[in-house]
Amino acid sequence: MMRGLNGRARGNRRAAQAAEREAAAAAAEAEREIARERLAGERDARIARNAQELAAQENLLDMLRKARASLPSAIERDLCQQDLMALRREIESEPIELAVYERRRSELASRLDTVMAGAREKAQTLKHAEQREDDRREKEALLEDALAVYAQLGDDLAQAAISGLRPTLTDEGLTLQDLDERLSAIRQAADERALQEAARRHVVSGLLRELRNAGFIVFDPKLEAGEVAAVVIKAQRPSGAQAAFRVNLDEMTYKFDHYQGQACLDDADKVLPRLQDIYGIELEEEKVSWRNPDMIGKSAKQLPDGSEERRK
Repeated sequence: MMRGLNGRARGNRRAAQAAEREAAAAAAEAEREIARERLAGERDARIARNAQELAAQENLLDMLRKARASLPSAIERDLCQQDLMALRREIESEPIELAVYERRRSELASRLDTVMAGAREKAQTLKHAEQREDDRREKEALLEDALAVYAQLGDDLAQAAISGLRPTLTDEGLTLQDLDERLSAIRQAADERALQEAARRHVVSGLLRELRNAGFIVFDPKLEAGEVAAVVIKAQRPSGAQAAFRVNLDEMTYKFDHYQGQACLDDADKVLPRLQDIYGIELEEEKVSWRNPDMIGKSAKQLPDGSEERRK
C-alpha cells in the first residue's frame, strides 16, 4: 500500500515538474515572442523612420532642383551650380532628423534665396559687361573704318583727331550716336581742309606760273611742318633779287627783297595783279617799308619789303 502511495507521489511530482517545465518553457517562449515582436516593431519603426528621413532628404533635394529650374536663363543656372552642389553634398552627408526637419527646410529655403539672388546679380553683371564689350567693339570698328578712309587720303590731321577718340571708347557715357557726331565733326573739318587745300594748290600753281613768266628762277615749293603747314615758294632773279611767298590754307604773305630802287614795285606789279585777275586772289591793306641793311653807309637806293594777306 505504501509502495503504491509513494509511486503515485513520485508520479505526481514528475507530472508537476513536467508541468512546471512546460509552464517555464511556455513562459520563455512567450518572452521570446514578445522580444521578437518588440524587435520586429523596432525594426518596422526604424524602417519607417528611415523611409521618412529619406523622404525628408528627398524633399530637401527637390527644393534644390525646383530652385535651379526656376531660374530663367542657362547662365544663371550655371552660375549657381557650384553653390547648389555644395548644398546637395551637405544634405546627403547625413540623415535628416525628423525632429529638426522643419527647421532645416526653413534654413535651406533662406539659403536658396541667397544663392538665387547672387546668381541673378552675377548674370546681370556679366550681361552688362558683354553689352559694354559689344558696344566697345562696335565703336572700335567705326573708328577703324574712319581711320582707314583718312589713311588712304593721307590726312594726318584727321587721323590724329580720330585716334584721339580711342581712349573714350570705354566710357559708358559715350554712345554710338555721340561717337558718330564727333566723327562727323572731324569729317566736316577734313572736307573743309580738302577744299582749302584744293584752292591753295590752284593758287600755288598760278603763282609758280606767273613768277616764271615774270622772269624768276623758281625753286621747288616746300611744305612746312606743323599743323599750319604753309607752302613756301622762293624765287630769284639772276641779279640776286628775291621773292618769297608763304601760302597758308586761308591766307598768303609775300616778300620781295634784295632790290634796288623801284624794281621791287615793278616786279610786284607784274605778279600780284595777275594773281588777282586770273586766280581771284584779293590782296588788301598793302604795306610797303623801305630798308637796305646790305648797303648801309652807301648812297644806293633802299630796298622795299612788302607783305600782303589775301582772302578767299
